[in-house]
Amino acid sequence: MPPEANFQIVKARFVAFFVENIILGFYFVTFYHTMVSLLSTGYRRKAFQEVNYSMFSVSVVMCINVTMGSALDFLLVWRAFVQPPPGGAAVSFKELSYWGTVLKSVFLLFQTTIGDAMLIYRCWIVYARSWLVVAFSILMWIGGSICAIFIVYYESTIKQHALVSAGVLHPFGVAFWATTVALNVITTSLLVWPLWKVARNRDEFAYQTTGGPRPNTIKQVMQVIVESGLLYTVVAFMTFVTYTIGSNSLYVASGAEVGIAGIAFNLIIIRTAKVSRTVSAIARESTLPRRIVARDIGNSNFDDKGRVQILVSHDTIHDALSKDTSSSHQTEQSKTRMDDPYQTADDSQVL
Repeated sequence: MPPEANFQIVKARFVAFFVENIILGFYFVTFYHTMVSLLSTGYRRKAFQEVNYSMFSVSVVMCINVTMGSALDFLLVWRAFVQPPPGGAAVSFKELSYWGTVLKSVFLLFQTTIGDAMLIYRCWIVYARSWLVVAFSILMWIGGSICAIFIVYYESTIKQHALVSAGVLHPFGVAFWATTVALNVITTSLLVWPLWKVARNRDEFAYQTTGGPRPNTIKQVMQVIVESGLLYTVVAFMTFVTYTIGSNSLYVASGAEVGIAGIAFNLIIIRTAKVSRTVSAIARESTLPRRIVARDIGNSNFDDKGRVQILVSHDTIHDALSKDTSSSHQTEQSKTRMDDPYQTADDSQVL
């Protein structure tokens, strides 16, 4: 019995439409908070030069992509049930070359490709813009993009009624989703590894100098990246499995993928901004010397009144992390030269 016999195409598309719109609601909530994080510091609006326009642009593009994908899904459901062509909804959903179906696939593949590209970008930043580290991830991304182009081409030119996982589309679809899952696992591991080492060294240093743990912002950022990456990778893996076995559950998984990719991207910005604002608030209220406070904050500066100013943006955080990663060995060498357990020997080593 074929896999689609137990979950017919009409049922699958109807469930997918419901799931996609539920996720769309969650996405809009995260998008709003992302805009707040990118355009304000938590207590004031950012100046024009402070805004991270690269992250802002990607967020807006993803929002447009999610919204248009949901609108096309509504169009396809309307066409199938309200204005059905000859043969009914089952035939309507299997018309792969219909422009609405093709555009729906374009938005799905484009959203996934953007999510993968931003993951590679974060890894590139953390490794101090080293192309060698992300070279394999870039090759996988290029391979996945080529598969996506073939999927769109064959889907737009196929003249038979079939499922999106059938026929000539199947090998390219399997290759695309397999590449996406592998890219996410490998790149996320590369991204987390140096952060974990630096966070562990800071914890060990805190225990050696004070006998107890201290707040570790790098560990919190690492947790954010892992959790958001896991959310995105799980949905991509579900899409890969359903595509491989030819199940109509693919429509549900792929429908969720568009919104989940945007949510995972937004959560990293929102949660890292929250971490930075929390540390900034502690620093503003702290009575410790400036050099001691700046040691735990990272990439910060002070105005003429002694208040801490932190630029909350995705790039800023990862730039600070890349500096922290590259200078961790210098910090270890300077431990014996510190009069204060949280004060370095010279200003150049204050993060």
